[in-house]
Amino acid sequence: MTPAKRRPSGRSSSAKKDSSVAPTSRTNAGPKPKGRVPTAAPGAKGGSRRRQEDTSAKGTKGAKGAKGSGGEGATTKGDPVAVPEVVDGAPAGKKPYGAGALLFAFLVAQVLSTIAYVIAQSSSDYDFTVPTGVGAAVGQAASQAGSGQPLVISVPPPLWLTALLQLPLWLGLGAIPVWFAVKRGRGVVADLGLRMKAVDVPVGLAVGVACQLLMVPALYWVIFKVIGVKDVSAAARALTDRATDPLSIVLVFLVVAIGAPLAEEIYFRGFAQRIFARKVAPHWAIVCSAAFFGMSHLQVLQFPALFLFGLVLGYMAWRFGRLGPAIWAHVGFNTVTAIGLVFHLG
Repeated sequence: MTPAKRRPSGRSSSAKKDSSVAPTSRTNAGPKPKGRVPTAAPGAKGGSRRRQEDTSAKGTKGAKGAKGSGGEGATTKGDPVAVPEVVDGAPAGKKPYGAGALLFAFLVAQVLSTIAYVIAQSSSDYDFTVPTGVGAAVGQAASQAGSGQPLVISVPPPLWLTALLQLPLWLGLGAIPVWFAVKRGRGVVADLGLRMKAVDVPVGLAVGVACQLLMVPALYWVIFKVIGVKDVSAAARALTDRATDPLSIVLVFLVVAIGAPLAEEIYFRGFAQRIFARKVAPHWAIVCSAAFFGMSHLQVLQFPALFLFGLVLGYMAWRFGRLGPAIWAHVGFNTVTAIGLVFHLG
């Protein structure tokens, strides 16, 4: 009687399978050791496919959880942090702006200002070329009477209209650089330095007031010794002579002491000086922006003071790395001028 064939047990079958497992990176090619067969470390070349898939799934789940709990851009431990590539001051994929943008903003500002003046002059009876003040009106009447012409006294525009006509100029000088920084650059803080701290207020005002009360008089004391006594404030007085009521006085300070410093510092120190600094050394960029600032006012006699003050503003913007100190220095400088002209001081 032959013995019946014995069915192999599950244990023997499992043992047979274990004996056929290929050696891993932690085992030798010899006989299989007793106990559990070690596996390769996660991510190693010989690791099991299932282990790698589990690790990948956990990493993906963790990344999603981190993004949901920690805000956009949160990453898990070990993930690489994406840093946007910057090429010549502009993010990758965007063409960097430079001298062309600088010239474009300046020309647009001048064109918008000219268009506004033409529209205001053609749609009103005001004469934008006549000097302001009672003395100018008397002189105009005397010259007309002496030449036998009919007596027609030209009326200059009111101060509120003059203040309103500054908006197109500020739009070009202030808003266009902001647009370039946002759309073609890295933002107004990185590209223009448009930020300030609490300490910028006292520091900037002190520097601006000191420049107006000490630096400018000393400069023109030397200049007037050479060329004789001149009226440096004639152009500014044409504006402030019309400030005869409280509303007009407020408008003068809004135009001279707030609007002009903010727009001009964004353009000349935040926009122009930083564009120049991409091509030349920082001190030459300060000199170039100061010269550009002085010439843009189209006042030959005022150029030395504007250029020297532009050097101070440019150094402050470069030294602090932001526009706050320069803006407040410009505010202090222009405020002293407005106070002196409006209230006939000095």
